[in-house]
Amino acid sequence: MACTHVAELEFFKMEYANARLECNAADERANVLASKVIGLEEKASEHLWLNLMVHQSHLIHSLSSLLLNKCS
Repeated sequence: MACTHVAELEFFKMEYANARLECNAADERANVLASKVIGLEEKASEHLWLNLMVHQSHLIHSLSSLLLNKCS
């Protein structure tokens, strides 16, 4: 009887250790994915900022042209 309890205890210890390993692996995957998401957000933000600057430059150029034509 005591041998059965020891075997069960060892089984649960192994199951617990395996569950912890799986949780640690899942945490690591989550950290990697979070890092990738942050990198993609930064790239998207830079891309949007660059597009904004280009459109702003075009707008300024267009307004300048309009003002010059109006003043001529």
